Amino acid sequence: MKKIFFVLMAVVISFNFYAQKPYKIKIKPKEFYLVDAGYKEALKELRKGTRFFRKNTRGGYRQAVEYLSNALKYNTDYAPLYYELGISELKIGSEKQGLKHIELAFNLNPDVAPDIHLWLGRAYHMNSQFDDAIDEYLLYKNSLDEKNLARQEKYIDIYIQQCNNGIELKGKELPVIITNLGEGVNSPYPEYAPVFAPFDSIVYFTSRRPSDFNSRRNVYLDDDYYEDIYYTSYKIGKWHKAAIFPKPVNSKGNDASIAINPYGTEIIIRRGAGKGTFYLAKRKGDDKWKKPKEVIRKINRKRSMETTLTFSHDSTIVYFVSDRPGGYGGKDIWMVKRTGLNGWTKPKNLGEVINTPFDEEGVFIAYNDSILYFASRGHNSIGGYDIFRSYKLPDGRWTEPENLGFGINTPEDDLYIYVNKDGRTGYFTSSGHDGYGDLDIFDFFFYTPKPSFLEDARHSLLAFQNEPVNEITLEPPVPIKTLRLTVVKGIVTEYGTNKPLNATIEIVDNETQDVVQVIKTNATTGEYIVMLPSGKNYGMSVNAPGHMFYSENFNIPAAQGYTEIHKDIQLMPIDPGSKIVLRNVFFDVNSATLKPESYPELNRLADILKRYPGIVVEISGHTDNTGSFQYNMKLSQRRAESVVMYLVSQGVPASALVAKGYGPTKPIAPNDTPEGRALNRRVEVKILVNPYSTAGQNQQQQAQPQGQ
Repeated sequence: MKKIFFVLMAVVISFNFYAQKPYKIKIKPKEFYLVDAGYKEALKELRKGTRFFRKNTRGGYRQAVEYLSNALKYNTDYAPLYYELGISELKIGSEKQGLKHIELAFNLNPDVAPDIHLWLGRAYHMNSQFDDAIDEYLLYKNSLDEKNLARQEKYIDIYIQQCNNGIELKGKELPVIITNLGEGVNSPYPEYAPVFAPFDSIVYFTSRRPSDFNSRRNVYLDDDYYEDIYYTSYKIGKWHKAAIFPKPVNSKGNDASIAINPYGTEIIIRRGAGKGTFYLAKRKGDDKWKKPKEVIRKINRKRSMETTLTFSHDSTIVYFVSDRPGGYGGKDIWMVKRTGLNGWTKPKNLGEVINTPFDEEGVFIAYNDSILYFASRGHNSIGGYDIFRSYKLPDGRWTEPENLGFGINTPEDDLYIYVNKDGRTGYFTSSGHDGYGDLDIFDFFFYTPKPSFLEDARHSLLAFQNEPVNEITLEPPVPIKTLRLTVVKGIVTEYGTNKPLNATIEIVDNETQDVVQVIKTNATTGEYIVMLPSGKNYGMSVNAPGHMFYSENFNIPAAQGYTEIHKDIQLMPIDPGSKIVLRNVFFDVNSATLKPESYPELNRLADILKRYPGIVVEISGHTDNTGSFQYNMKLSQRRAESVVMYLVSQGVPASALVAKGYGPTKPIAPNDTPEGRALNRRVEVKILVNPYSTAGQNQQQQAQPQGQ
């Protein structure tokens, strides 16, 4: 049965996971009493604070901190006051102050409450002092009688496991810079769920702060203010003061930001108390919006709670979070696919690789629908919600979720991540990083400590390089027990103009010659991402109309762990003088006999040449400088001729092909390293004549006699 405070998006945020209810200490005025003129007022503040403390709600704890802090100004030696104040501070994300005051309560009176060791454990846990937290959890566990042990043992053991996860992940921080968006955005109240239109400069987010628009507390839920949607923009080096979204997007009830389309013209919100419903609001004009309307009835379910969603880049798939029946426990991540203009498939659970018996939340799909980011209280969380990512494999399966680790995650709640198209920057929400109180919104930047490609072990994966391709390394791979995967990502553009291209990328298993993946780059940005499981030799071909294809070879060992390679690719227009390297053409050692693994690459070349009758290309063979000059010249000529013969066998006219061996005379890298020699051993294709290109047409016009 869901707790009452888990019934809308605002309370997706946890009270330290299981919302452990603190012990009710009886306030004894005689013990609190000190002879002072302010005694009655201080006792009044203490009793008000205790009343809100016992509500065990987020808003109640927030108000308790206010009143108990006032009482503390009068009496600094009362253990129950420190106990209630410290726990209240933990509950609203002020973990350092919470630890300080709970320790003071224990020091003043070790028996202040039967659960003092539990709260010391929680305080140490939330401050990443995992060893001390485990000690306190065990002390509390050993103090329980049989009945209470049976009721609480499961949860205490989970806390201990989270601490062990934290110990394992500590020291493996990702190289990341995190910055609070500042007081123009964040406040002492919760701010969360940032959504951003890539072609806009505005960030929309949800806040539960009081405002002139909505100053009511939700006394039926958690005694905190209702949700409202705000927006802000980044100008002159800082985030400007956030403004509240006007009517009709915001209402008197709960309104939360969920998603926005790439152009900032449509926003999906979640509205209503209880289970809540997704609505779509459309912009009309520069600063006005139409009345929101309910969307995607397949997702909205009256008896269930749906909290967040994310669209694929073409809007044909929606991933969303729901506690509907058929899941693995708590809130799970589900998906629906578009059928026709307005139809959607039946919701499908993403399965037990992604979902756990605990809550998942804040789903976000990135990188051409290939990387799923989400928050979870399960997997190897170190406490509260942690942010994870999973990669989609060619067969549709998802890889084991990877904890983003320290730097991003803390023992408190970290969720609602938004990742920009560069894959290295974005926004997320956290109550564990230093901020203005409760949940704040932060931006992040993953940087590269050692940007030199030659210093990276991933260099050995690449068989060749080409001048139009720029190699850079990303952050060091995070150790993963079960994930063996190479991720290749970048941008495809036209050589010379840098214009993004809508290209097709084909991945071939060179051993079986089977096509294992076919993907499209982003039509607007030219971005792409491919996933290559370890233990295979792959050929990658990139094609775009009017351009020579680009090829790459990846020979990935079976033992290769998770690796990321950033490869920006530029395609040559089919103009005279353009040339490419055939990276997936292979010969036996000291032989001109083509290996079968070469056929897919040469078949692609044959298709292009047959598509342009009248085109003439030079097939050139090249070697390194090992061995005699005469031998290398003959070997390179024979290899070029072998390629020509194969292309002719595939229907390419012999008149379109010229074979030329250059031996070691045209190196593209120094021959004093194995890597350099490997680059020099290659087969190239160079356009000699193309009557369809602009240059070719100009040549033809110049050759024709001029009219009188």
